[in-house]
Amino acid sequence: MTLGERIKECRQKSGMSQEKVAELIGVSRQAVTKWEADISMPNTENLFTLAEIFGTTVDDLMNGEKEMSDAEQLYRLQQEDRAKKKAELKCRAKRNIITAAVIAAVYLLIYLIGRVIWCDISESTFLGWLISERPQGEHSYLYGWLLSSNMFWIAMAVSAIPALFGKYKFSFITAMAFVVGLAAGMIFGPHPEGAFTGNTHYGWAIWGVVFLLSVIAGIIVECVVKKDILSCLATKR
Repeated sequence: MTLGERIKECRQKSGMSQEKVAELIGVSRQAVTKWEADISMPNTENLFTLAEIFGTTVDDLMNGEKEMSDAEQLYRLQQEDRAKKKAELKCRAKRNIITAAVIAAVYLLIYLIGRVIWCDISESTFLGWLISERPQGEHSYLYGWLLSSNMFWIAMAVSAIPALFGKYKFSFITAMAFVVGLAAGMIFGPHPEGAFTGNTHYGWAIWGVVFLLSVIAGIIVECVVKKDILSCLATKR
């Protein structure tokens, strides 16, 4: 009798459905189906949980599989655990890279839109228009300031880099705030001469406040989400 057949036999003797077993372990019904069909095997933690649910021991469950020795069965379980963890890490890393790339692409799109609106390509080479020359024209103060001060690229790094470590909420919040701050700064930033700051444009201050608040909000959201996840895991245990 294979491990899957033993699990199925114990489940039927206990009078439980696959849905019930899945609910008690915290997996999907499809996972239980695959275990019973010997398509996959439960990891070590789930194996102990199964034994507890069925009122038996792990040894009894494993001994039902005559084709393998105990050492072979344990090795197989460990190998599947390692493969599963490796696949999860690879999937997570890929998702992180894609998210960071999307965030960076949003910033680059804003950069190109600004170039098209405020830079006259007829007065320079394409390369100069793209990267060298400062924006010229009406209502370009904030965009020009972001580039000349390198705050544009600093903000992009602040938003994109955390995504590489899975901080998606922080990245999206700061990226959205960059756009909102840029728009708000351009709309409400112009100020008549003689202002007490000695500047005729408050766009930089409006953008700075919005972006700074988004950084704080992003950190808070990430901390709250992490705390909720840890509390949920502690409750399950």
